[in-house]
Amino acid sequence: MKGLTLIEVLVAMGIAAVVGALLVVILVNSAGMFTEQSSKVQEGLNINDALSQVRRSIKDAGSVAESYDSGETLYTTGGNQLVLKVASVDASGNLLVDTFDYFVFLKDQTYLRFKTFPDPASSRQPLDTVLSIGVDSLAFQYFNSASPPLEVTPAAATKVRISLTLNQTNIATSEANLRND
Repeated sequence: MKGLTLIEVLVAMGIAAVVGALLVVILVNSAGMFTEQSSKVQEGLNINDALSQVRRSIKDAGSVAESYDSGETLYTTGGNQLVLKVASVDASGNLLVDTFDYFVFLKDQTYLRFKTFPDPASSRQPLDTVLSIGVDSLAFQYFNSASPPLEVTPAAATKVRISLTLNQTNIATSEANLRND
């Protein structure tokens, strides 16, 4: 019976080490690619959720407010900030006459923030939340109801277009009509 020589064993171990190293490289690259793709999918979901919240708020609003003074900060509607005037609601969800809450959307560093400033009679709670992170740009445009719509001042708007860019790769745009009732 003939056994393996030392050289044959060393060659076999060398080949096994090379194959093992290649497998490790493939696994590491696959894991990195999976993480990158998962991150892109999550960014897409985040941008859609953020735009959905902005659209819903615009549809609930009666008008775009020129500004809102919280006592600490003056929020002014413009190209990168939106202040909405929304009818207040009581605890049963009924609209309160001539009473308004204010919703503010703004870019704060790399965050898309949503703030709620309710009237004291309103059942809404004050809110300061981050809708999205990694925001590179946020832009609002204001249009009237003409066909085709013309760009107007925020106070005259019946439609708002939102453009949001996350991490310089995900860009989304959406439009919503104000309630105007």
